[in-house]
Amino acid sequence: MFKKIFIVVVMVVIVLSLYVNFNHNYKGLSKQLKASFMLYNPDKELSYFSLVDHNNNKFDNKNFKDKWTLLSFIYTHCPDVCPTGLMDMSILKSILIKRGASIVPNIVTITFDPIRDTPEVLKTYVTYFDKSFLGVSGNQSQINQLVQDFGAYYERVVYAKNGKSTVFKNDKPLPEWALVAGYLINHTAWIYLVGPNGQIFAGFPLPHNPLEMADDIELLTENY
Repeated sequence: MFKKIFIVVVMVVIVLSLYVNFNHNYKGLSKQLKASFMLYNPDKELSYFSLVDHNNNKFDNKNFKDKWTLLSFIYTHCPDVCPTGLMDMSILKSILIKRGASIVPNIVTITFDPIRDTPEVLKTYVTYFDKSFLGVSGNQSQINQLVQDFGAYYERVVYAKNGKSTVFKNDKPLPEWALVAGYLINHTAWIYLVGPNGQIFAGFPLPHNPLEMADDIELLTENY
């Protein structure tokens, strides 16, 4: 338990350190946030990427332009955190709609695991939570670059029958025996708010509270 708490704290520090130079105009706004951290840095643009959504349409940087997007990274074999996060976003969307919010962000989730999470698999999985959710898969190296850009992290773990685990960092290819044996993925579980300029604007760490997240999203979008 201590190890998990330590990892979470370290990841929060790393993520925040990537974005400490956000525009000074948002410093006062950041103090009012309940469930998120301001991550906006006008000098930090996302790397170019070209992936594919669950309808087999191209998904790239242009998909973030001129709209607000809530983005998360998941994998469909996740036993707990990923389905819980998607359920939280479904609840969050409902809250914003019921409030009559002027902006309800698009909800996009990118897989850590394109080997198993094909567009077809993602479509069945993410639309179970909400028909409007969009799953994205594609080239592993480009996904890894996005994971890095967002300050997220994952590693793949294979467990032997004797309980011994073998960890594969995300920049290392999986050997054939690991693909056959199956694997789980340890990962961060932030949800990110991407602004209409296509840049990361804010981030929501665990635990996710949809009511407080809705408050923050309204505050952030109204003061953009």
